[in-house]
Amino acid sequence: MKLSHCSIPVLAFTMLGIVSTACNFPGVESTLETPLPSTGVVDESAIPYRPDQQIETPTTKPPDQTSPEDSQGKPFMTAKGSVDCLAAPLDGSETMTVFTGGDTATILGKTPNGKWFAVKEADKPQPCWVPAMAVELNVNPDVLEVISPPVASTPSLGSISGVLWHERCDFTGGQAGEPLVLGQGCVQWGAEVYEFGPNQIYDPFETGWSGVRLHLGMGPCPSTGLETTITDTDGEYVFLGLNSGTYCVSYSALTDGNDSILIPGGPTFPERGENGFYQTVTLGEGENATGVDFGYAWQFYD
Repeated sequence: MKLSHCSIPVLAFTMLGIVSTACNFPGVESTLETPLPSTGVVDESAIPYRPDQQIETPTTKPPDQTSPEDSQGKPFMTAKGSVDCLAAPLDGSETMTVFTGGDTATILGKTPNGKWFAVKEADKPQPCWVPAMAVELNVNPDVLEVISPPVASTPSLGSISGVLWHERCDFTGGQAGEPLVLGQGCVQWGAEVYEFGPNQIYDPFETGWSGVRLHLGMGPCPSTGLETTITDTDGEYVFLGLNSGTYCVSYSALTDGNDSILIPGGPTFPERGENGFYQTVTLGEGENATGVDFGYAWQFYD
């Protein structure tokens, strides 16, 4: 038997069924294809499926939620700008919190007329209230529950009242060497003989100044511009419907037509001189300050 130059026994070839790519046997064609050059891309369709293989499904990130309340299906409001949330649906009620533009909060309901919305405040048992025009809703307002609003407490109002009376001092003498004799309503208030005058007491024989205009101002004296009033036939006056606070009550002998009544003369109470034209009064809630009186005397105390 003649062997090829590769010296491979035919018997071994037959038993192994291996075709050597290093040898060319006469009459035998190789069934192996020439490998293609690599492109670096893996054809995933050609990868066989394995039962133990975990296939990941691509996920899509959910969009950002507009509001925590919206994600729970609750009505919520968005403030159009800065807005006070009040203790009761009434202008001037106590401010519980302030929302700025873009702030959101849960809406609990609305007033019967739909002009105010009840807003849930964090960590507070009672809602606060915002005007409907100041916010935007994520729902139709018609679907909101109607809530009976709390009754806003109205502060008690006070007043200031008093009298402007005509001070008198009856005396004799004091001139041309005559001794000074003080009569009813008079008092010697200084060491000099001429330092005398009305006693700063509204005596029974004295009367009020009628038709004198007084002024009311906000804050300590001097202050005007809030209200005016005119003394009645008994010289009495009153300012009504006042909130708690500090006020100034005053009058002038030279303006408001008062000059035709009071000149010549000067204030005697609460002080003699220019400081007697006004008083500062501080009111508590619902307080009626009475006895805010003024004394004024003509030049010769008659």
